[in-house]
Amino acid sequence: MKNLSRFNKLRYPALAMFFLIAVSCSNKPVTVKQTMDNIVTRLHQSLDEVALSQLNDQAIMKLITAEDRAILATKYWTFDVNVPVIVSIMRHTDQKIPPFWLNSQAGFAKTDMSVENEEYRYEVWQKRFGAGRVELGINGFDKHRPHYFVCVAPENPGDRLELSNFYPANQFIGTMEIGAFTYHDWDELVLLKIPPALKGQKLLTTIRGRAREAHLINAFRKTPFPSSAAPDQVMLTWSENPATTQTIQWRTTTETNDGVVRFREKSSNSKAHDYEVKTQCHVLEDRLLQNDCTIHRYTAVLRDLKPATAYAYTVGSPEKNLWSEEAEFITAPDSTAPFSFVYLGDTHCSPRWGKLIDVAFERHPQTAFYTIAGDLVGTGLYRDEWDRFFTYSANVIQNRSVMPTLGNHDDQDGLGAWMYFDLFALPENAPPEVEPERVYSFEYANALFLILDVTSPIQKQVPWIEQQLSTTQATWKFAVFHFPPYMYRYEYRDIRQSWGTLFDRYHLDIAMSGHVHYYARSKPMADEKPVASPAEGTIYITSVSIPGGRENLPDEEFTEIHFGGGWLYQTIDIDHNRLTYRCYSFDGDIRDEFTIVK
Repeated sequence: MKNLSRFNKLRYPALAMFFLIAVSCSNKPVTVKQTMDNIVTRLHQSLDEVALSQLNDQAIMKLITAEDRAILATKYWTFDVNVPVIVSIMRHTDQKIPPFWLNSQAGFAKTDMSVENEEYRYEVWQKRFGAGRVELGINGFDKHRPHYFVCVAPENPGDRLELSNFYPANQFIGTMEIGAFTYHDWDELVLLKIPPALKGQKLLTTIRGRAREAHLINAFRKTPFPSSAAPDQVMLTWSENPATTQTIQWRTTTETNDGVVRFREKSSNSKAHDYEVKTQCHVLEDRLLQNDCTIHRYTAVLRDLKPATAYAYTVGSPEKNLWSEEAEFITAPDSTAPFSFVYLGDTHCSPRWGKLIDVAFERHPQTAFYTIAGDLVGTGLYRDEWDRFFTYSANVIQNRSVMPTLGNHDDQDGLGAWMYFDLFALPENAPPEVEPERVYSFEYANALFLILDVTSPIQKQVPWIEQQLSTTQATWKFAVFHFPPYMYRYEYRDIRQSWGTLFDRYHLDIAMSGHVHYYARSKPMADEKPVASPAEGTIYITSVSIPGGRENLPDEEFTEIHFGGGWLYQTIDIDHNRLTYRCYSFDGDIRDEFTIVK
């Protein structure tokens, strides 16, 4: 729930959780990732479910080898120094079990110094290293999120210290001083207390998500919705033109290896499917799932379709003769025909949210598609959470396309969003320096939609946004992204200043966000100030599709309406030059509405 502005400036692209990616390990692993992958494999082979759920530090240390311990103690965080140094480790005092390598036998000594920020207190451990390689170990096996951080000083004060050859690469080097941040995924959490002996030293920052890289204690999970040989989790998206294509995805167990979509025009008299598209499966693995850890995922793109046409379809395996129930999709019109879409705030894979989207679909069957403003799940690299999301929304997402954006929970703790990308096939028209599908655009009828990513560098999206807005012929322009630029307590001024300036220049109509778990709509805004009408500025909306809070929010200069309620969804109806917006509660009450006429 925090600003990622500094995190945006420095990513850790090489990091991915060891247990989520299948790797080819040699007999002698040399990295923490390979070592942990081998450890998890051995644990699955030697322990039952009860023993896996009861793992603790003492048991783990008995189960891993001396070679495992050596790698976990020295290959996790490394760098070179050109002169002898004193390395200080700031370890959160609430972590019950210190990392096994942080002890006097390894040359570390606990000092009487402490470091504090607004939330945490850290004890300070130190060790002398000669010129050459500094090697540090894992944060522990417990996924303790206030990860340790490091500062370095030359042993001889007159020496000029140089740091190089970092792993992970692209290490940010700050200064140990009051106001310095330590976590790139929570840069508002700054240092408030530093002992004089450490002030001015070189500060090595990290991300809280690194605590997951050696997670074993309470790490093994189960999915409540395992796959089967028959297809399920059938979902519609668009990765190409919504008027002439349709993208369809689903999953099976690994015992099914073939995938086919059969479809027909729904208006045809024949019940037989006239067309067939074959696709390939790919493997998706979550190593810490005790059940169903490996599945097959399928993605098919149907092309050369007729605009504004309803099609019936089914997906399945001809080899096994296993098929999904018949569902439908409707292609976009190739004109300015009226249409409606639904916008949702954070969903977090809640079962009641599944009922909410079912209710929205039942009340508004004319809805063309759904867009979600991030935080679809709570932990984006846990497949069991995605299984909940797809299962709870199954009736809707197999009949209408869903076009999401990434939230900070989907791109969890800075460890990447590869599972999101494996699960959603989306347009690959991102800015050149941004990972495909993180940012994308699509046009539907007379509207342009910009799906932006707050977990990627804000500035790198600016030229692309300007190009999209300056060249479109669309009547209506929308942006969807996770962090709201206009909110209470925390301000995302980098978004206001970088993106909002372009929204002003090219007149974006509505910006839709989530993240803060309350509902708020701004007055029309331009140059960060309220203006008289939507014709002169952009309306910024934030909403939430799970329980909300903060009923007693203060009125701000930008406030039009706000309330703390949750379980909300929004409909946007476009009829040529008229837009009608409504915010609905779960029970169908209209909580907010407005109209724009151009």
